[in-house]
Amino acid sequence: MGWFLVVNLDAYHLGRSIEHQPFRSACYAPFVGLSFDMNGSVSVCAFTRTKPLGRVGETPLMEMWRGERISRLREAVVADDLSYACSRCAEEIAGGNLSGSLAVGFDQFTASSDPEWPTRMEFALSTACNLQCVMCSGEFSSSIRAHREGLPPLPQSYGDEFLEELDPFLPHLQQARFLGGEPFLAEINFRIWERMIELGLQVECNVTTNGTQWTPRVQRVLEQLPFSIGISIDGTTPETVELIRSGGSYARIMENLAQFVAYRDRHGSSLSLTFCLMIENAHEFVDYLLMAEDLGCQVYVNTVRQPVRHSLYQLAPDDLQEVLSRMEVQAAAVAGRLSLNSAALQEQLARLRSHLDTSLGTPVEFARASVESAQYQQLVDSLSEPELSESELIQLLQKASADQLAGVEAVSVLRCDAHERIIEGNHYVGLGQEEFLSAHASVLHPMLAERIGHRVDVLADRSGNGSSTRVLSFGEPGAESAVMVTMARRGPDPWSTSRYATLLKRAPLPC
Repeated sequence: MGWFLVVNLDAYHLGRSIEHQPFRSACYAPFVGLSFDMNGSVSVCAFTRTKPLGRVGETPLMEMWRGERISRLREAVVADDLSYACSRCAEEIAGGNLSGSLAVGFDQFTASSDPEWPTRMEFALSTACNLQCVMCSGEFSSSIRAHREGLPPLPQSYGDEFLEELDPFLPHLQQARFLGGEPFLAEINFRIWERMIELGLQVECNVTTNGTQWTPRVQRVLEQLPFSIGISIDGTTPETVELIRSGGSYARIMENLAQFVAYRDRHGSSLSLTFCLMIENAHEFVDYLLMAEDLGCQVYVNTVRQPVRHSLYQLAPDDLQEVLSRMEVQAAAVAGRLSLNSAALQEQLARLRSHLDTSLGTPVEFARASVESAQYQQLVDSLSEPELSESELIQLLQKASADQLAGVEAVSVLRCDAHERIIEGNHYVGLGQEEFLSAHASVLHPMLAERIGHRVDVLADRSGNGSSTRVLSFGEPGAESAVMVTMARRGPDPWSTSRYATLLKRAPLPC
């Protein structure tokens, strides 16, 4: 039995404000919105990427909005079934994050059981970013891709044809949300904002920014469209902010924060702060809430679970107890000083306490999981050695594979061009050539998820020297997962990148 079957959705529903909705659903995302990622894949939200509706340029947007895939999602959430595609939100709700799950954010948009047009769109269209945040990767940051990973830039997936197809959707939107990368560095975002201005639209544009950009071009669009802004800062001191948000200047971010506060006050718009709660900044969480309170900003907390080395939820029980005890002392010291952010503080403390009390298993189970995690990290470290030839790399993967009898055929080897299209390849962990040749490399993991489980977790990772290596688990919540190692590596010529993978552990067959 999976844990999603015992999620307390009754308590979750009781805490929601959905009196305006014509029907109850665990989530309204499939009824109100489309979400676009950097690779051209479209889903209903950022947490359902393994259940894509289609790809831009291959499937018309209106077909995605009215097709069978989104209909299946709608049926599931109306039936309170979070097992089909919504394990991330189920995990948040099960952990006590009843008001902070992604699903709750869609409650404000009035849904229709047979919606003609989406009223919300989420645009994560570009990896353009000037920071190398420690919890991020080259999938989302061009700076990390170039400097930390040493891989060639990802191709642009959105251009003139996409903008033309998007035009008839824009007048129906209540909100357009822009994520990154850094949204204020993405040219495609400015093209969308300029189209809205030309059409005379007043769509709320919600932007999550790293706070480093306050330029004349940014100011111009801010003055012509109604923007709500969320700024991710993740600390209150230069040491912590610049450690986590590598490449950023604390002083510049604080200067720009003051500009965004002034913009909010002039226009009566919304300004919030985001905090990625993790090992490196837990000691500043309470001070961050106080800072936000003084600015009149609500704080939204992101749960960092991956990479595991940054996650509070991967700490040993004694270490987590030490962190939590310190946070509880800090919370007691500010009792009565928080209003806007009191609930955020209490909710995070309760979640960490619940995790400590109920989710870590027995000492033996935790020790076993820790040993396995260390072994996976040792594997990715060995695979990432820059001096390894391709034949040596394949030998290491073959040795680690769960399919020893297959020999070298246990290792998948794919070749990609500069557009990330797969041009050559033998197989991909059970996927045949006919399923992926000529496709964009980003389709591989959603394809695997359809077969072996839509819940995907990063168990270990390392990047650098022209490669990015991860150990991933695929499975369904509450069930033992399949585990694989996958690597993207620059070259060899004439290929832009190559993909290598092998299965490390099979999921047990259902009884």
